[in-house]
Amino acid sequence: MGRRIDRRTSKRFKVCEDSFGFITNESKILCKIKNISSSGISLITIENAEHMPESFDTDIFVTGRIFYLKGVPSKKISEFHFDSKNPFTAFVKSRVGIQFGELDSGQAAQLEIFLKNHATIEDVSAL
Repeated sequence: MGRRIDRRTSKRFKVCEDSFGFITNESKILCKIKNISSSGISLITIENAEHMPESFDTDIFVTGRIFYLKGVPSKKISEFHFDSKNPFTAFVKSRVGIQFGELDSGQAAQLEIFLKNHATIEDVSAL
């Protein structure tokens, strides 16, 4: 099997443990943020990513009402399914790669605040 080519143009960063996202389609799907950049985000969900629409809005938030960025235009660009390492759960997790669409100036400013205050300085682009 060939090696996967990473086409990202922005550095990706880990986030604090209490950072989450909502994918909004007919309902809201709660996801854990795996990593983030200025141009996209990687999310972990127990929902079936195959049934996600190709385009949707993503909300990014930190628990405790510290931060909330609403309605980021998004597009699913990849998904990967993996089984839970816990033998006592039947959940199958999905890792979903999302590319951000065009952000308005307020969203872009809020995203920069999130990256500055809630993302680590550790670049995970090579991982």
